[in-house]
Amino acid sequence: MKRKTVTVAALCLGMFICLCPLVASGQGTVSKAVLGTGVTDKFQITGPTNVFPPDTPKIYCAWKVEGVKAGTPVRSVWIAEDVGKVAPPNYKIDEATFNPPAGAPSEGSFALNQPNAGFPVGKYRFEIYLGSTLAKTLPFTVKK
Repeated sequence: MKRKTVTVAALCLGMFICLCPLVASGQGTVSKAVLGTGVTDKFQITGPTNVFPPDTPKIYCAWKVEGVKAGTPVRSVWIAEDVGKVAPPNYKIDEATFNPPAGAPSEGSFALNQPNAGFPVGKYRFEIYLGSTLAKTLPFTVKK
């Protein structure tokens, strides 16, 4: 029983040591990131899902960050991991950056527009960066 307590304590200490640089540097965390087919003006996802049909007009991600130092950019990257011969593996489709003004809410949304021929069937991922640090990855799929 004593060994289990020591192991848990060591794990907690390790996590604390690993996370301290992010908190101390003001990078903050992504406390919410949800994919879906729409978004409200208050950054709530409508039609939450991680599986989309090829004819989806737009794929949205609503997000919220906490503990971010003023002026830290929030960047999104949409990546096609595996869409067959349509694109090479891990192809960057699009990227956008939001630079929140001082005192602005730390939430927002990003969107990916449907290509002319529709989204190719396959595996994708959405990445959110706080500054230059990858903070969250959301995998999603396009299926017929």
